[in-house]
Amino acid sequence: MKYHFFVLTIPLLFTFFIGTTSANPFSSCPSNGYLFHQSNNVSLIDIDRQTNNQGATVSTYDAVGFNDLDNYIYGVKNKEVVRIHNNFTAETLAINGLPEHDFTAGDVHNNSLYLYAQNEGLWVVDLAAQSAAQLLKQQYAVYAFSDLAVHPSGIIYAVDNSKNIHRFDVSQSLENNQIELTASLGLTGVRNFSGQFFDNNGMFYVIDANSGDTFLFNKLSPFSFDDNFNYLTQLNIENINNTIDIARCNNAPLSTLGYDMGDAPNSYQTSLLVNGARHQVSSLLYLGLEPDEDLFAQFFPMHDDNDLGNDDQGIIFTTPTLNQGSTTFITAHIGGSIAGYLSAWIDWNNNGNFDDAYEQVIDNILLDNGEHTLAIDVPIDSVITDSTWSRFRINTNPNIAAHGQGEEGEVEDYPLTITGFDTQESYFWFPSQGHFATLAFEDRWPTQDDYDFNDIVINYRVGHVQETATGMLSRLNIDIELQSYGAGYNNGFAVKLDGIPSSSIDVSKSFMIINGKYHNTILEVPENSQNDAVLIFTDALKQYFSSDCNHGFLRVDPTCDLDRNERVTASMKVTFTTPIAYPDHLHPYLNPFIFAAPNDNHGFESPPSRALEIHLKNASPTVRADQGLFNSEHDNSNNSRVNCGVENNCDSYKNKTGIPFAILLPSDWKHPIEGKSILHAYPRIRNYISSNENKDDTWFAHPDPSNVYSMAVE
Repeated sequence: MKYHFFVLTIPLLFTFFIGTTSANPFSSCPSNGYLFHQSNNVSLIDIDRQTNNQGATVSTYDAVGFNDLDNYIYGVKNKEVVRIHNNFTAETLAINGLPEHDFTAGDVHNNSLYLYAQNEGLWVVDLAAQSAAQLLKQQYAVYAFSDLAVHPSGIIYAVDNSKNIHRFDVSQSLENNQIELTASLGLTGVRNFSGQFFDNNGMFYVIDANSGDTFLFNKLSPFSFDDNFNYLTQLNIENINNTIDIARCNNAPLSTLGYDMGDAPNSYQTSLLVNGARHQVSSLLYLGLEPDEDLFAQFFPMHDDNDLGNDDQGIIFTTPTLNQGSTTFITAHIGGSIAGYLSAWIDWNNNGNFDDAYEQVIDNILLDNGEHTLAIDVPIDSVITDSTWSRFRINTNPNIAAHGQGEEGEVEDYPLTITGFDTQESYFWFPSQGHFATLAFEDRWPTQDDYDFNDIVINYRVGHVQETATGMLSRLNIDIELQSYGAGYNNGFAVKLDGIPSSSIDVSKSFMIINGKYHNTILEVPENSQNDAVLIFTDALKQYFSSDCNHGFLRVDPTCDLDRNERVTASMKVTFTTPIAYPDHLHPYLNPFIFAAPNDNHGFESPPSRALEIHLKNASPTVRADQGLFNSEHDNSNNSRVNCGVENNCDSYKNKTGIPFAILLPSDWKHPIEGKSILHAYPRIRNYISSNENKDDTWFAHPDPSNVYSMAVE
């Protein structure tokens, strides 16, 4: 994200013998600034804040500013307004309504020259009409300004020589136009702040002509009542002694080492003026090969040309285009010596921002130094385009937004192309692509426990990909997100494919992403290749989260907020060796279940491990389930054979009153808080059960608010 500007070397300007007839405007919005000295000399200050003495001028100019509408510098000479040409000769302008004062501070904005004189006031000169009007009354002009600068929004900022910063709004009427905000900078010593200007990102630079000290105000908020006047001290600038003023096009960039910003168009909040994404550059944490220090917000179309090794190469896409409904892989290269949180956004609907639902595609993945394979699902309804954008941010802390200031880290923006989905395929989602169903488990089966159904609560959805012409099933997408964990035991989570043999799974093209990290093993190794395929998400869910709440529970105690931001998400992509006939018996939600984690006794004398499975009511177990557990304790299963799901005659995983040990709900769900039975959290469920599931079938939408967990913070 570095940009390379070639500063044109201007020969020594011996303007003693050059008349105005040969003068011309300056180059269009030059990146250089022009330092005017008391000694009738002028210097250039380039984009790297290096100065270069350019020679003599015919006069001393003050209160100067660059007008980007005609590319001339305007200022004051001998109490009169002058237009300064590119050979630094000047012509005097007759301005109606402008008194003769010693104007010491000025700037140009929107074809207007603002002039300030202490104890006299502030005037605005309309350069087109060549007329002046007073903006600030005499009684308010008590500050010793050596210069002032106009923010791109039109608000004036100025630092006086008493080391105070001021802000006032020149759009107000003369009667009300007073200094809005004033704050002390806490500096010491004799100061002469004669060089003050903004760049194209709304960054305010203030130069002390006595010492060369440079201060950068990078957090100004012109329309905020509580403006942020914090500043950064920059390296000293040489050759600024006896500087009277500086003129610089405030639409040009200026480099400031120490920060990194993005490249996407400014609608994505890229420049500082719109609170763009930015990071403190550090060798401790970055993307790619080395830290990248930027010019501020050179956003598209003047974005990164990627011609150096450390420019925008921290993220590598496997393909240059993203196909609707597909999964694309990326390689994230994390540099430095500390771990950081990677987050990313893609503008799926190509509306120029990252604000829409599901556009955050990577959410707080903690990554160490090195290369990491990650996957991103492309929504089937994403907009086909060759001009959308993505943003990747690595940051020392989690929960960073797509814009705004971060800590140590880096931001990289990438243009992307989205292509149409394969019209030979059709897609069916349970419950839908944009929503989740809910799985809730009691993990004490076959023993009846408190029935609060919060031992494991998982948001769950399944995508079925079929050949349009034949209806054959070619792929499955299974997404989960852990909602709560109120179990004392450790459990795994898996999905059984009833009637689909393990040999049907193409293991080379099937994979899983858990919390953003790639796993290429999903199929449980079968004892017989014709056994039903079992897809293992994890054999121990607890390894993916930590909680400081009581007993290490996750989101079951409403009095504990320490676990609200814990995330466990996984996405499994299953490809068949050849498309299979869609089984009539196959439920759209498949056959999800939990099982005892290895080395967890689960209340038994020895760990039952995979032999202890807990499925939905009337679902079939796998061949590894311990059939001896059925009809023990409180279980009242009558048909728990492995093939009962295919035969559609299972009678399993329920107690004598028909209450299951696992439930599937067709939407997001508020689970009971710890120790509150589902019968109390959802009173209508009693009627649902007693009527053999014929009445109150929407019981799950009517909770008792005092007995369920809510993610909303009170």
